[in-house]
Amino acid sequence: MAAREVVVVDSVRTGLAKAHRGSFNLTRSDDMLAHCVDSLLERNPNVAPEEVEDVVVGAANHTGEQDGNLARLAVVLSKLPISTAGLTINRFCSSGLQAIAQRPPDFVIVENVPGLHNAFGLDIYQKFMAMLETHGFRSDSGLLDAKDYGVPQTRKRFILVAAKAREPRLPVPTTKNSPITVRECIEKYPPLDAGEQDAAFANHAARKLPPHHQKIVAAVPTDGGSRRDVADTSILLPCHRRHPKAHKDVFGRMAWDAPSPTLTCRCTDVYCGRFTHPEQDRGISLREAAALQTFDDGYEFFGGSFLEQARQIGNAVPVRLAEALGRAAMKCLQSTNS
Repeated sequence: MAAREVVVVDSVRTGLAKAHRGSFNLTRSDDMLAHCVDSLLERNPNVAPEEVEDVVVGAANHTGEQDGNLARLAVVLSKLPISTAGLTINRFCSSGLQAIAQRPPDFVIVENVPGLHNAFGLDIYQKFMAMLETHGFRSDSGLLDAKDYGVPQTRKRFILVAAKAREPRLPVPTTKNSPITVRECIEKYPPLDAGEQDAAFANHAARKLPPHHQKIVAAVPTDGGSRRDVADTSILLPCHRRHPKAHKDVFGRMAWDAPSPTLTCRCTDVYCGRFTHPEQDRGISLREAAALQTFDDGYEFFGGSFLEQARQIGNAVPVRLAEALGRAAMKCLQSTNS
């Protein structure tokens, strides 16, 4: 196999737990990583341990037990030969600079919030572009909206694609003139009350609401109604009565025949945005949120709490947008060098 060829064989992960008080709080990071490496070897007997030349690991916080070369420590603890190399890459913000400098890839995709390239993130962006130019990359970038790529959600993100010795291009919109709606996406799911779940679909569970929040939700008109449409303002939260124009989407309902608003890590909480079901008196379920992020119904989310699962869903790149970016990368890499 040529040095530049990469083959995806398998993937594994450990369980999830809270950082400081969870069930893994006494388990070292290198021990967990070695367990993953050994599990991959056991699941794939055709991959000989001596054929593994390098272990590359991204670590989000190089302190304490994760200090030093975490990848090399995991190699020593695993069933890989002691001669196997290990490289630990910093996964802080802008850590892609280190990854590109040490292991220049053929293609780079950057996804971040609007403003990265011209506002609060300008300094990092300029350093990143300088690094790309130093290593011979060409790039294309712009503000893309997920609803233009088959995602039933208005979600604007800054996207940059870069390639070596080729001309990369952002993906062409596919649903710009006919975006998919909330109705098309989530109407099929069984009705729920707040706090209920339905086993017919994995993760189809709605968060329980405090009685007062339940009362407010019930008073908001269906199909796109907002807090300002509530006739009896005495039931609103004191902060909303004092500042009726602040956070106007809070307790608002999604509209059936339009894309949803941008989902966040609190996308199932009615008091964190326009995340109330179009007609049922509850926040959208985890399954409905996942569908709005274009995850298949067969994709199940796990985690120690409802909020942890919601965070996984809300923080994800929508699947269809990721697919469009992946296809753009493949098209570029398959093109003739220019």
